[in-house]
Amino acid sequence: MGLRALRRVPAMRAVFASATLALAGAALIGAGGAAAIAFSETTPTSYAGTNSCTREALTGTGTLNFLESANVSASGGFTYDLEVRLDGLQAVTVSGNKYVAQDVNDNHIVSSGASEATFDLVAHYIRVGEDGTFVFGDDFYEYLRTHIAANASGQVTAFTVNANDMPCQ
Repeated sequence: MGLRALRRVPAMRAVFASATLALAGAALIGAGGAAAIAFSETTPTSYAGTNSCTREALTGTGTLNFLESANVSASGGFTYDLEVRLDGLQAVTVSGNKYVAQDVNDNHIVSSGASEATFDLVAHYIRVGEDGTFVFGDDFYEYLRTHIAANASGQVTAFTVNANDMPCQ
């Protein structure tokens, strides 16, 4: 996920699997008329990742916040939002270096004849107690945003990908 392939624990995959199931359920519920669902959960989670600036593997714990909503209108319009946030991550490397981090994945889909989808990924890892070892930066920042739009005939009318060009700071 993203430019620098961060490894995430299986719990994150389970969250996306749950989102897919809930989305399918919303579509079935809305088949006969208007329907809306919303789901929110906050849970402690463990995390394993790699700071691609320093190549340091890190593990830690944080809070996984999951917010999902779907709406199907009587006319067939569909809106879907999914936000998955890893907050308050306290992580450590094998050599004892400490990190704090936030990792956010935001998805928004609208379909009503014409369609659009936007996906945002922001990850920010801050190495606590910098010691000058990494001259080119030891804090990791990743930003990726994609947006696609299509008209009612299915022709793509817009497609953009924006990413940061200097992830190490």
